[in-house]
Amino acid sequence: GSGEPDFISPKAAFDYATEAMSKGETHYTPTPGILELRQEICTYYKQRFGLEYTPANIIVGSGAKPCIYEALAAIVDPGDEVIVLAPTWVSYIEQIQLVDGKVIVVETQNDGFTPSAEKISRAVTDRTVAILLNSPSNPTGVMYDKDTIKKIAEIAMKNDIWLIWDEIYEQLAYGQAKHYNPLQLIPELASRTIIINGVSKAYAMTGWRIGYVIGPKELISKINAFQGHLTSGPCSIAQWAAVGAIRESEED
Repeated sequence: GSGEPDFISPKAAFDYATEAMSKGETHYTPTPGILELRQEICTYYKQRFGLEYTPANIIVGSGAKPCIYEALAAIVDPGDEVIVLAPTWVSYIEQIQLVDGKVIVVETQNDGFTPSAEKISRAVTDRTVAILLNSPSNPTGVMYDKDTIKKIAEIAMKNDIWLIWDEIYEQLAYGQAKHYNPLQLIPELASRTIIINGVSKAYAMTGWRIGYVIGPKELISKINAFQGHLTSGPCSIAQWAAVGAIRESEED
């Protein structure tokens, strides 16, 4: 689906955006994003998942979608294979092809939409560079449990491939469901994990277009170089709105 929340952005997002405009924050920002936003993301991941990051591990982009594309562009050479788990979000397929990668589809319909570790293992070849997935999943709504996440992470470690972990829906968990980040379970995978997140879903800020990538500094440096020529960076006012949302809107 479109992933469009049915409520409006929180008050703090509007307040911070208004203040930024009144202060004249209307010029280019650093390519990886304003320092204040990257620091807020570090604080959020420390408090939410117990993960330690610095601003050098983060690049902010114009939505999670271009962040995924930029990450793929940094790791995929022509002919390289990226595994996706179907049903999958439609843009994964197109973005892999846009960087001349080969899409390898692992079907999950007969497994309750939870990926089979055995099927993923069989899909890995010497051209595989990454597994790309999102949990909670769009379009299935499935949240991967600890055991599934561990098995996928172990496949990535064993084969020395990237795990692109799109957790843009991580706050949309209901009832007893609990979202886990793979690095909570297998910290040693940090050097091969690319985390994709943003403010669109949790804070109903789809139109502000702010997403981000968290990963090893060397990878973030490559994505930074790519983004510098692609978009220069995300909207300055939207970045300040995101600071407000992350800093002051958890109760909302």
